[in-house]
Amino acid sequence: MASSTIYHARSISLPSRPHPVAEQLDEQLSRLRSSLSASTSSSVSHSLNDLTDLYTPVDEFLQLPLNQQILSHNQNAIDQVLDGSLRLLDICSASRDALHQSRESLQNVQSALRRRCSGELSITSEATKYLNTRRSVKKAIKKWQKNLKPTTELKEEANATVTLLKDVQAMTADTLKSLVSYIAGSQKSGWSVVAKLINKNNNDVATSSLFDVVDAALNSLICQKKSSISSSQIENLTSQILKLETEIQDLDEALESLFRYLVKTRATLLNIFSY
Repeated sequence: MASSTIYHARSISLPSRPHPVAEQLDEQLSRLRSSLSASTSSSVSHSLNDLTDLYTPVDEFLQLPLNQQILSHNQNAIDQVLDGSLRLLDICSASRDALHQSRESLQNVQSALRRRCSGELSITSEATKYLNTRRSVKKAIKKWQKNLKPTTELKEEANATVTLLKDVQAMTADTLKSLVSYIAGSQKSGWSVVAKLINKNNNDVATSSLFDVVDAALNSLICQKKSSISSSQIENLTSQILKLETEIQDLDEALESLFRYLVKTRATLLNIFSY
């Protein structure tokens, strides 16, 4: 009986030489680790798209019979991976909700700017509503970030298959953390932040979160008298809002694609679990 147990354990161990798909995953993970940055929207969007590309070899990796056999004999491991996948899906969905709320409120501000000839009140009212939405989003994101903390270590020594899947989930969590941090922008408020962004030169503003830039511009607009609001200020604000709206669209599309891959991966894991 003892020898049979030893033989069975060996039969589900990884071969000494990794499968090409595993090597591909390792290479892509290394590239993502070195490039992950949340300083600008382009880097966040780029990281999201790279992460989505990562899930194609993940699916191939999970389809390998040996890996399916390994996972089906490690219930504790697959339970933790499934738990992690569910949390990632929740954060992905919540992030899209935050973007949708921001975009809807932003469109109301745009509409008020187009009707600015009817008076300042409609502009400041919609600007205030947008900033209130932003505060709600920031508060929600603060709660979500707790679910992006690293998962607990496996109680038993993890094999290479499980470790690679955990690495993929960790990279997904890191990328989503960069995204929600970018959406939240500055967690501070008040004139200190507004003045800091308004007084930046064009190059510095380009590296700031567009969410922060628009927040600062709207805060400034609200605090100004109607007579002191210039047409150039309105034109600049309109331009920044259009850029932010385009950015929200790009991030939302990237999140939608990632969400589909996360669902597919979870379905595959559940099928393996039911073997």
